[in-house]
Amino acid sequence: MQKQKHTGFTLIEILVVISILITFNTIRLAIYTSREEISVMKLVGASSGYIQGPFIVTGVMYGLIAGCISLTLLYPFTYWLGGLTQDFFVGLNVFNYYLAHFGQIFFIIMSSGVVIGAISSFIGTKRYLDL
Repeated sequence: MQKQKHTGFTLIEILVVISILITFNTIRLAIYTSREEISVMKLVGASSGYIQGPFIVTGVMYGLIAGCISLTLLYPFTYWLGGLTQDFFVGLNVFNYYLAHFGQIFFIIMSSGVVIGAISSFIGTKRYLDL
């Protein structure tokens, strides 16, 4: 049982790192495309928070969209796996569990998407904007 938890946490860590790297790359592309506007904002004396704000909001929006897509894909996937898991896990139907705990699953997925998007956007803008 301990090995399964360790494997699960390792998989979660790998997926979080991948999502942060994807967000970094997206933020870097957004900074590159708006580099002229950013340089003008710096010239007129805009604060770093004012320059970072739109990128952080974009990261949060990416997290929300990713959470919605994940929840939308989980529904048919758990429906398909429901009967298979009931036989394999001795009575545990994944689809029924998903429906019964939808509020918790919704909160966890959406909040983790928002937090990962905001943190990686904040770090990415600090790194690529040299503020």
